[in-house]
Amino acid sequence: MSRNEAEVRAEKAEELRQAHINPYPSQSVPRTHTTQAVVEEFGDRLESGMVDPAGKVLTLCGRITAKRDSGNLVFLDLRDEFGRLQLKIEKKGVKEDSVLSFAQIKKLLDEGDFISAEGIACRTNKGELSLQVERLSILAKAQIPFPDVYYGVHDVEVCRRHREMHLASNPAILQRFKLRSQIIFQIRSFLTERGFYEMETPILQAIYGGAAARPFVTHHNALDVDLYLRIAPELYLKRAICGGFERVFELGRVFRNEGIDSTHNPEFTSLEVYQAYADYIDILTLVEEVIIHAAKTVYTDISQIPYQGKTIDLTPSYEYNGQKHWRILTMTAAVKEYVGIDFDNIDLETALAAVKAKGIHLSKLEEQSLGYLLYGVFDKCVAPQLEQPTFVIDFPVEVSPLAKQHRAKEGFVERFELFIQGMEYANGFSELNDPQEQRRRFEQQLAQKYAGDEEAHPMDEDFIQALALGMPTCAGMGIGIDRLIMLLTDTASIRDVVMFPTMRPRQ
Repeated sequence: MSRNEAEVRAEKAEELRQAHINPYPSQSVPRTHTTQAVVEEFGDRLESGMVDPAGKVLTLCGRITAKRDSGNLVFLDLRDEFGRLQLKIEKKGVKEDSVLSFAQIKKLLDEGDFISAEGIACRTNKGELSLQVERLSILAKAQIPFPDVYYGVHDVEVCRRHREMHLASNPAILQRFKLRSQIIFQIRSFLTERGFYEMETPILQAIYGGAAARPFVTHHNALDVDLYLRIAPELYLKRAICGGFERVFELGRVFRNEGIDSTHNPEFTSLEVYQAYADYIDILTLVEEVIIHAAKTVYTDISQIPYQGKTIDLTPSYEYNGQKHWRILTMTAAVKEYVGIDFDNIDLETALAAVKAKGIHLSKLEEQSLGYLLYGVFDKCVAPQLEQPTFVIDFPVEVSPLAKQHRAKEGFVERFELFIQGMEYANGFSELNDPQEQRRRFEQQLAQKYAGDEEAHPMDEDFIQALALGMPTCAGMGIGIDRLIMLLTDTASIRDVVMFPTMRPRQ
């Protein structure tokens, strides 16, 4: 920022005050038209050099994004949320009762200032639809230089740390966040119409749970206890099912104390849905329906969704149990196809040798059991290769402490994850509703925690008590909303679809 320019703008604000004009007035503005409304109403009605013959007076509000001075004529570009319109300001055309005189408009207004303008629609001799201004008021004086609208703000650090500057200078970014809002609205509407009730569960929790992640810790002074920011709303939503709700969801922020990269932000938006009397294939189908519905908010053809130079096809075209779905693979089938190791017919010692022969690096945890080993190989070698929408189902029980044991496969649970372009987009399973089995799983997780696994699930006695009250057959799923927005807006980094992403504080 140029300090001299900031000082000049501050002096202009003071000069307005000396003229008894408040550069930050408090009264409301009776806006009659947006820039888009002017285009829609007058775009086809006015020829070059023509002023609206009806003389209809319009009032617009917005920000100055460009200023061109031609002696007794000043042109301003006015931008609001809906678009841009040129303001044509002639010295002879500014009325005496205008808050700002023509001389003040020329001298004291700058790019970035918010104004209201009153006038009549016209088309200039060069053919540009404009507003012929009769009265003009200032609404807020910008005190720092406004980013160049043509070149925009391209410094990634500035864009993410000062999103307001990014939005103000780049209409495409403003549109991206508008789409985000519309997509989230459509998801909420879709679920509500299907009979799901939106819940609000605690963000501050005495026991974090519902996912494998490290929590953020805070302290409640009045109770003198440490609390955790939630890593998932899952356990509370399932307690609502235990209480009598049959279809519930929550769409909101969750917090995980993890690294920051192009697909991870410590604070992110998650959708979790739980449905009684359903299993993991039923809820897998709901994942497809929710994502397809969201995609149709943006695209008319869901088979041709562009993402980072690739084309994603969201059309369900694979046969599974007599219905059309996205591709569905068991985890063992996926590892066999992509890695060449058959985990359906192998013991731990043989599997370890086969994996090491492939040059795959293993952690001590992954060497403990066949299930951990299978998941480790899948996560390292298979998941990154799944480009088109693919559901991977039937996970090892070791990595799924809240999922129901598989009805036909010992050592596995009824769980799925959705992958697109190598990223996980959704997770779901048939919910474990046996309180004794749930306690045993939590105890296994505690053993892993004591062995050094910082993401192992803690014991939750309140949740076990809720299961003891009784939870019907139930399936649940979660969708990472930020990653879905990335896909539907062709954005490479999660921090560019989160309005204000987590950033390292400036020194």
